[in-house]
Amino acid sequence: RIFMKRFIYFILISGLSVFLSACKKDSKPEDAFIKIYDDQNGNKHFYPLSMAASGEGYLVLSAYDGWRIHLMRIDKEGEFEWNYELPANYVNAVPNLIQRNGQNYLVCMDAVGLFTYVLKIDESNHSVTEVSSFPNILYPTYAYNSGQDIYIQNYNRTSYETGIHRLTSDLAGISQSGSVNIFTDVEERIVNHVTYDGNRIPFFISSTPEQNYIVMNGFYNYSFSLIFLNPDLSFAGVYNGAGFNGGLAAISPSGGSQFSLARFSYDNLYYNAGAALTPTTIDIAESIPAQGQSELDAKKPVLIKDVSIKGSQYKAFLSSTRSNQILLSLYSGGSLVGKKYLGKNNPYTVCDFIQTEDKGLNILIQAKIMGSFDRIALIKLSKEQVEAIVD
Repeated sequence: RIFMKRFIYFILISGLSVFLSACKKDSKPEDAFIKIYDDQNGNKHFYPLSMAASGEGYLVLSAYDGWRIHLMRIDKEGEFEWNYELPANYVNAVPNLIQRNGQNYLVCMDAVGLFTYVLKIDESNHSVTEVSSFPNILYPTYAYNSGQDIYIQNYNRTSYETGIHRLTSDLAGISQSGSVNIFTDVEERIVNHVTYDGNRIPFFISSTPEQNYIVMNGFYNYSFSLIFLNPDLSFAGVYNGAGFNGGLAAISPSGGSQFSLARFSYDNLYYNAGAALTPTTIDIAESIPAQGQSELDAKKPVLIKDVSIKGSQYKAFLSSTRSNQILLSLYSGGSLVGKKYLGKNNPYTVCDFIQTEDKGLNILIQAKIMGSFDRIALIKLSKEQVEAIVD
């Protein structure tokens, strides 16, 4: 087990200088900071995937050296507590730590059999325990908690299908499955995705607030498509991508027919924080009106989540710029109300974010240090910094 340390930097964030120091012992969780977590083995490369609040701190799920799996726990101030590298048979952790009945779980794959595991994170012993395995769910690509049910998306290499599976409440079985035909072999793309050998693919699952549709981003009908499914996981409608070179990058349902989304076309990225979509249509993704974001890197992740600021709800878009900064854009009623750039000296890639109890933001990023070392990093924006964006 490798002990994690922090690089200490003096970094400028949008004109605000903050120290990343362990010397400020009286710092509070609501204070702004940036912390970059180093590893004794400098040759390792980390790709953060997900973070989740847990007790008085946070769990961070990452990939390292390709598809190997790394867990880390930090406290509210971002201080390192422990880390755990999973055994080599567990690989390809999919985005999203899953929280269920006060416990944290992750979904991953067997290195040889390519089938899916659900593992419970044992924070007391800094380890994981196997809850279930699914021999017929090959190549898991995403996991999602709707608040009611847990879903897993996967690729079936035999039938050339994208599958979706609803788990039983104990996470030990499958209560419902559905699939859509791709009609072509995309295994090479999937392998490059899960091994981090090339561009990552923006797979996702979401659900409408009314729980009347499941929204899935995956391969379908010779393209990378936004697929709407009925509650029984049968096909409802689709916005087909432009082959494999265009489609949706992120989505956040707002209720009714309203969605906040980002879509890509080749190297271009487009935003629409108030798109009207028809779940039962058959259409193309490029028909969705959206505004071009020429400064953003379409090959890096885009995140869209709800945040609360001064009692009002906003859509927060987080993405990475072509100049290796992070851009936080806040929308209300479909209109941009403010934005903030993060980072200056080191290349940053956004990976996940959550709103903290004190109404700040914890932003999980990959930081490239000295042009070579891919590290897990955390940016904390205070409540005051977040409020200043919309003032």
